[in-house]
Amino acid sequence: MSRQLKRVSWLTIGRNHHWRRQWIAVSRLTLLALMLSFPLLARAAEAPGALTFIVTNEDTDRPLADVRVIIKERETGATQAFTTDAEGRIIAEQLDPGLYAVNLSKSGFASSYEPSLRVVTRKNIKVEFELKEEDIEEVLILGQEAEAIASVNGTYLDREALRSAVGGGADPLLGLDGLPGLASSSEFAAFSVRGRGPRDNLLFVDDFPFDKAVHFDATLGEQEDVGGGGRFSIFAPNVISGAEFSPGGWGAAYGGRAASLLKLEVADGNPSPSASFRYDLAGYEVGYDGPTGITEDSTMLISARQLDFGDFFETIEELDIGAPVLRDIIVKSVMPINSDHTVEILLMDTHEDYTRGVDNVFASPNFEDTSLQDSEQDSDLYGATLRSLIGDQAVWTNKIYYRKSDKVSSEGEAYPDLVPEGSPASSYPVREDIITVGENETEIGWRSDFETVNRWGVLTTGLRVTQIELDYSTVLDGDWNRFIYDQDDFRPDPNQFYIVLTPESINSSLNQKETSYVGYIDQVFELGDWDVRTGVRFEQDGFADESFASPRFSVNWRPDNRIRYFSTAGVFHQSPRYLELAANEANDLKTEEITHSSIGFEYFPSNSWSVLVEAYYQILDDLVVDLDRTSETFANIGEGTSYGVDFVVNGTILEGLYATATYSYNDAVIDRKDGRGEVADEFSREHVATLGLTWEINDRWKVAGSYKFLSGRPDDEFIVHSDVLGAGQPLRYSKEITARSVGRKSGSGTLNIRVDYRRAFGAIDVTTFLDIINVTATSSSDDTEFDYRRGIEVEDDSEAEPLIGLRLDYAW
Repeated sequence: MSRQLKRVSWLTIGRNHHWRRQWIAVSRLTLLALMLSFPLLARAAEAPGALTFIVTNEDTDRPLADVRVIIKERETGATQAFTTDAEGRIIAEQLDPGLYAVNLSKSGFASSYEPSLRVVTRKNIKVEFELKEEDIEEVLILGQEAEAIASVNGTYLDREALRSAVGGGADPLLGLDGLPGLASSSEFAAFSVRGRGPRDNLLFVDDFPFDKAVHFDATLGEQEDVGGGGRFSIFAPNVISGAEFSPGGWGAAYGGRAASLLKLEVADGNPSPSASFRYDLAGYEVGYDGPTGITEDSTMLISARQLDFGDFFETIEELDIGAPVLRDIIVKSVMPINSDHTVEILLMDTHEDYTRGVDNVFASPNFEDTSLQDSEQDSDLYGATLRSLIGDQAVWTNKIYYRKSDKVSSEGEAYPDLVPEGSPASSYPVREDIITVGENETEIGWRSDFETVNRWGVLTTGLRVTQIELDYSTVLDGDWNRFIYDQDDFRPDPNQFYIVLTPESINSSLNQKETSYVGYIDQVFELGDWDVRTGVRFEQDGFADESFASPRFSVNWRPDNRIRYFSTAGVFHQSPRYLELAANEANDLKTEEITHSSIGFEYFPSNSWSVLVEAYYQILDDLVVDLDRTSETFANIGEGTSYGVDFVVNGTILEGLYATATYSYNDAVIDRKDGRGEVADEFSREHVATLGLTWEINDRWKVAGSYKFLSGRPDDEFIVHSDVLGAGQPLRYSKEITARSVGRKSGSGTLNIRVDYRRAFGAIDVTTFLDIINVTATSSSDDTEFDYRRGIEVEDDSEAEPLIGLRLDYAW
């Protein structure tokens, strides 16, 4: 599946250049017609909108009264001043649609500045701010303070940054591109951080653990297929209100994965009702956002979408890819019970299926891919949250949830070379469902967190109890020759230059239910200019059958409002993958252990610019490594190190003109204890650099561009053997890997450009964009696969990918 989906984006055109040229022309003409028609059709003045501000104390979550809020209309420069009431709330009404800058200040608290908030016609939009008690005046330029989120080196991206990120298209997770230490291909939602793989990232949705947030995470295929971590996120563009990201060194409340921490917040409903509709050639999305009427101030957000890429590919005559289909339904409701208690409900239902049959093989150029694929997955999350204010300074949050995921993947093979050239697809010999893998998971959990201000600073403590039931199985229907193998893989005859998977060595099952427990405590000591966080996480991992303690430590020193210094340290444990546990009953896997340390600073040369630098070092112990492909055995025998440095520059050149630049260096090596010594880790990239520019020309137009350079991933040394099946058998080549990760593939640079346009047409607010990924059609040597019928490495063609989107919002 992965090989085909590498050439798929939301509206991507592949090798058919005739259709690609037509599509680009249609996209441009459609976008131009829409943009030019709106001024002609919407001559009447746009109806005003409103902003509801809710301001709370960052440490206690209590409303802050008497906060001075100054709103400036960017287009006219007109300002209005407000003061929050006892509930920390103000409503700014009768605002002309467009962009506004907002400044919040209160004596004894750090001030906050947001340069770009949008008012939408007829809509009341809720905006929440948290202010921190400080002895010195601080100014926040873009996003939330790092101290306010999971770690002192964290980054926060708001709703607008995610949904309109250049290169993001219709996927909010693509908006993460350019964060410190993060590397992604720009085409898909999966990403790696500081040399670790996509599946090493820790992901939460509304603080519920949910690792199925990306569609089409391949289970079957060659190694390059199954390591990618997924293609498209389950979230529609407007669903996520904010993302908190940390590349390492977060507090004791989070564990289980060690590469990075990503916390996604599903948006609340706004005070006023609105409906939305988005349509593109692959499908549609509908949504509701507004009050529920259940209790006062209760709100709801509903998002439902379905995308059928199979029909779209047939339209543009990309007939070799197959038929990926996905459906996502997300519902969130926030219901205040009274001033001290709030209930939140989150429901997520996602579905995907992918089929690739013999007709798709027939359309494959040179029969480069003869696999027959069939996969289906349903993933659900149902969660409830009770958030209670206790006394004057404490907050107690309890969450219960139920998560279920059912996935079945099968792979077969067609043999077009065994019939005369030009034969119809129906005549191809096939072996369907050669291998079938079932992955069924059921999880119930309770998460409890208590936070209070005490004499030293802020104390946070919590408990987690989870019960997970696994029903995994792998069934191989007969022997199967595979033509990519490692030199150390088992072969009964060293002169046999391919491997044979047999049911005896591959068939496996795992039916197991385990309960895991976590307790943690974190204390922040506030000592003048210093914040010192000490914490420890106690964990009993049911599947690894281990108990351990993970200490965490961080320091944040801000001697003045121009610079802060920070450092993090801690031990992080990573649970084994269920698929690896289930692959062979001999796989008695334990947790991996990562010892992390970092030091850095953030400098503010002015109120409009910031420079962040962080250097880190990690010791990697008990890493899970694969031992043999023919038996799917794994063991905790690997070790290694990862070190590097991240640079991030953010700034405002002029009002409405923003710049960002990042550079990350990483050297991650691993010793698999196979006699080859230390080699580069599979996902490590020595250099990742990005440069971005965003210009909000006026209330209607925004243009953005970004350039990204990625050094190549590690490469393997291999030998190609010919005619490995021998005389009288079909001609087959094989690829014998003699050394892993001994060199690097060539690097690549990608240029992305995006144009957004927004305008009200009567009661309907219209948003449209054109996002072109990889404008220069630069190829990457990462995207190569071995064709065992011809004995060559096939490099996927890279082309510019024009994405167009149209969204209609109606508020009443």
